[in-house]
Amino acid sequence: MKKKMSRTLFHVFALGICLSLCLLFGCVLFVYTVPMQDASYDLSLMWEGEAPPEDWQYDQKGWTVFTQEEEQQMILTADGMGGFTGLQKPGQTFYFSRTLTETLDSPTLRLDVSNYSMAVFLDGELLYTDCPELDNRIGYLALPMLDWDRIETIVLSLPPDYQGKTLTVAQATRLGERQESEADTVVWPCSVQLYCGYSYESGLISESFQTAIPATLCFGAGVLLLSAFLWQLFSGRSDWSLPFLALTTFLWSARQIAMSGFTYHYFGNLPVDVADLSRLCSLTVLLLFLTSRLTGKRRIFFAALTALQGALTLLVAVPDINSRVDFGWQSIPEWIGCFGLVGTLACMVWGWKQKDLFSRFFCPAVLAGLAVATTWMLAVPALRREVGEQLVLGAHTYFLWRLMGLMMAAAVFAALMEWMMKEITRRAETKVLAQQVEIAQSGFENLRRHQEEVMMLRHDMKKHLTFLRQSVSDKGAAEYLDNLIGQQQALSPVVQSRNQALDIILSAKLGEAAGKGITVEVIQADAPESLPLSDAELCALMMNLLDNAIHAAGKTEKPFLRLDMHQKDGFFVFVCENAAVPEPPEKSAEKKAASQHGLGMKIIEQIITRHGNLMEVERLPGSYRVTVALPLVTPSSNA
Repeated sequence: MKKKMSRTLFHVFALGICLSLCLLFGCVLFVYTVPMQDASYDLSLMWEGEAPPEDWQYDQKGWTVFTQEEEQQMILTADGMGGFTGLQKPGQTFYFSRTLTETLDSPTLRLDVSNYSMAVFLDGELLYTDCPELDNRIGYLALPMLDWDRIETIVLSLPPDYQGKTLTVAQATRLGERQESEADTVVWPCSVQLYCGYSYESGLISESFQTAIPATLCFGAGVLLLSAFLWQLFSGRSDWSLPFLALTTFLWSARQIAMSGFTYHYFGNLPVDVADLSRLCSLTVLLLFLTSRLTGKRRIFFAALTALQGALTLLVAVPDINSRVDFGWQSIPEWIGCFGLVGTLACMVWGWKQKDLFSRFFCPAVLAGLAVATTWMLAVPALRREVGEQLVLGAHTYFLWRLMGLMMAAAVFAALMEWMMKEITRRAETKVLAQQVEIAQSGFENLRRHQEEVMMLRHDMKKHLTFLRQSVSDKGAAEYLDNLIGQQQALSPVVQSRNQALDIILSAKLGEAAGKGITVEVIQADAPESLPLSDAELCALMMNLLDNAIHAAGKTEKPFLRLDMHQKDGFFVFVCENAAVPEPPEKSAEKKAASQHGLGMKIIEQIITRHGNLMEVERLPGSYRVTVALPLVTPSSNA
């Protein structure tokens, strides 16, 4: 008892060490998902993005916007929304300037501009220009429009002594190079950001890690699922639902990558929204996987629902159709997917109660995830407010994709645990089956040795009786000895099929059946001298067939066992029929399925599979019949 407790404590200690190491180095890895918090300044004059909020107020932030021709400067008039008017001529270059008073480490300037050419000065010294061939001095610039749109923003590092110096930005206006029909009457200074350089780099690193970690985890989960599928396939079993779950994780990984800010630089402009399409397709495939775990009418219903959701997803993904449908039509696949997830989850809970192996892992994992998410939401006020706002808005997509992510993770966990449990069971069964075969072979060797001893004893006994008969002169004793000699010569094996190994096994098992009060009938006993099975396989096959038959027949009121062995069309046919207890119709299927999982039947199925896989099991009124056909190897076929 003490030894067992110390072993358990050691296992708990080892588990704690492993979890601690994973947690420690996982925290180190996840540090990079959070960007460094450092000061940054938005020096833009106009509101970025959609319409400004109602409480937004215009702030010129110290900028002076003007035009300058040589030494003559003209201040432009602000319109209160970030625009300025007052150009003296079409296409005139304008400037905006301010003194830098902000304090930053590694000061970096970013200008967000599309097709306007730019020049940047610090205290009149040129830092950057799109047109180095021009006279790059303030008041002498005539910047043209660019013939192309920028892919990246302009990023400049400022010198350490930038504070107190004047930043001046020159920007082109519309006319001339692009042959616009009209010149700009209102000019809009570009967006300007001043921030810490390493903070910006930290943001890029953070975005990369926020994308790479979940994408890699999803990809790794898909690889594990495909590996489990191939392992099962090569082991003689296959679960074709695992590739669908792997495809779900791959699509979710593609969604994570497509949502990152740098996707465009790697893949360019794509004809469809890859992030949205990957997300909807992953929902379809996940529903397909969950549907495959259901049975009966539930599987049919959710299969039809999944087909509808998948068809609508592909329909919405077509660019021409997508541009013509309204938002409500596009949300139909999401609503169907939401209903499908909730419905299959409810079915899985029912399967959990029925002790389904997959549901036993899946449902607790989903419930644990929901509990953690709820606790986290209640503990974080900002998250609680966000969830409340989404509930008020009725934003079903907010909850749909979080539920899908949770159910996908739970499905991966449950599928891998199910595979591990089945693999452990398979290995244990293989070990037990090997032991059963060894026991059967040992029993066969004992039967053979016992028969040889009996044959030797009969041979010696016959000699002794014959000698005594020749030595006795008394008439009564002579008749008695003649009777004994006749009885001994009349003794023969229970079964004589010409196959010695088969005769030994059948004689022993039929004698056992007769000893239990089972009526034995051998209709035919014609077997070839050699069968395409090893002695160990023949012994395991016949012993398990007869053991099952004797066990089942022994439970009936009128037990019987009927054998038929004959050769037909190049096959050795063995038919074993035994009495069986009648089963109620409603429980017949259940008990028949259960009987197929006995170790004896597994051994039989393994041997039959290796030799033609021809076996028929019939449930007859009051009896149970097993027919096995073994192909015979003839000399002509060997040639």
